[in-house]
Amino acid sequence: MFLLPRYIVREHIGPFLFAFSIIASMLVLNFVLQAMRYIIGKGIGLQIILEYIAYNLAWIIVLVVPMSILVATIMAFGRLASDNEITAIKAGGVHFYALIVPVLLVASLVTYGLIRFNDDVLPAANHKARVLKKNIQSKRPTLSIEPGVFLDGIENFSLLIENKDELGSGIYGITIFDKSDRSSLRTITAERGTLEMDEVQEAMILTLENGEIHELNVRRINAYERVRFRRHRVIVPVENMTLKKSDETYYNEREKTIDQLMEEVRRHRSEQTLQLGRAVRAINEEPALMAALDAKQQRAVSRFLLGGSLLDRISDYFVTLHMSADPRTDTVPLTLSERAASLYARVRGDSMLADSIKRAFSVAAPISKEIGRPDTTAARNRAASTQQVTSGLTTALTYQRMIDQLMVEVNKKYSIPFACVVFVLIGAPIGVKARRGNLGIAGGISLFFFIAYYFCLVLGEDYADRQLLNPFFAMWFPNIALGIVGIVLTWQTGSETTIGLGRLDRISDVVRRRLRSPGKTA
Repeated sequence: MFLLPRYIVREHIGPFLFAFSIIASMLVLNFVLQAMRYIIGKGIGLQIILEYIAYNLAWIIVLVVPMSILVATIMAFGRLASDNEITAIKAGGVHFYALIVPVLLVASLVTYGLIRFNDDVLPAANHKARVLKKNIQSKRPTLSIEPGVFLDGIENFSLLIENKDELGSGIYGITIFDKSDRSSLRTITAERGTLEMDEVQEAMILTLENGEIHELNVRRINAYERVRFRRHRVIVPVENMTLKKSDETYYNEREKTIDQLMEEVRRHRSEQTLQLGRAVRAINEEPALMAALDAKQQRAVSRFLLGGSLLDRISDYFVTLHMSADPRTDTVPLTLSERAASLYARVRGDSMLADSIKRAFSVAAPISKEIGRPDTTAARNRAASTQQVTSGLTTALTYQRMIDQLMVEVNKKYSIPFACVVFVLIGAPIGVKARRGNLGIAGGISLFFFIAYYFCLVLGEDYADRQLLNPFFAMWFPNIALGIVGIVLTWQTGSETTIGLGRLDRISDVVRRRLRSPGKTA
């Protein structure tokens, strides 16, 4: 019963492992070449370098797995089609869709595993990689001593030598300028010596022979000392000679789990709700305040108080699914009164009305009944209400921007793994149509879709961070777009039909005939 599904899945294992190893090796090599610019010359051991590469393997795995599935699907179905096995299977009464189902099930399991990997392993690996990179960059480069060139990389010390042993630690014609004591100028010269690096004490140890020490007191010019020595030892402290591993308590968005990200979202939503509650109370008490809102604040009213667009509601529902409790702490309902909502709709559609209301609202001053003078208290209260509304909406937009940045990371933890399923829908029909199971064809086609997918993903992330796109739509658009393409290709392959120009013409003819047909008359 499961013989054919096992056979189809087994055909994907070899190409997947082969593609994974090739693509991962290329990305690792590219990463290592880029990392060499701040690793070379630091005197870092192989263990630290391997540790740094291992931490960065996490994000490489996240990128490589979906692309490897795409390559494996194209190669496997391409080989089956080139050997006419798919034709034989269809002749046996098995539909093409039945061949994709087991691959989709395996891709779904991989998707789930990759989601868990994104949430459990990737954040910790990203954090350790960032901290280790910071430690590597802060480590002092290995001291390079060249004859005839001043060594100025050490604080308060300068060193100049005439010659050195290429295979040993001997140095000759040594001149040391010691500036550690600001009250005196000290110069040490020697015929020869040896140089050693003590990483435990973080110091450079110079053992000098047959030299002199010249010292001049800058406060007393006549106080000049000259000391000759046969053997003298100079210890020069060198900071950050060794790599010091440190730990940081700060975690950025890419270094947090879904629960940690949603905890921040919950906190921001709570503060946002409080700000919106104050603005809603002021607007409901005085709907004319709506005329004082600029375009950005009007969008905030539509987004937070009038339900927003369909994508906004989908994004809010996605946020609610990940929140264990209602974050709102203010019991005031975040809805406008009917009068305020009606005025908002009129103001938004008529700029002249908005200007007239704003002008009348700001110029008119209430008259006090007692003394017949303008009521400055009421005017101040009105100004305070206006400030409360504009400040509340602006602050709510600021919190929303922070929430969107957090939700980009949450959505990304799901959308990238889900690409495994999308790439199966694309790879299977392309493999059948290409009828080639070699790596060149599969790799070329996969590269095109891979670049298109991640280009849309990176662009969407940038737009979402700048609040130009909804975070849910920005992160899921590549999956939606390529998913539709994959479904169409799968349907065409399964039904052995194509939507060409002729079919489109026939469809348009049918539509035109329907439109010309006389309708029913009353």
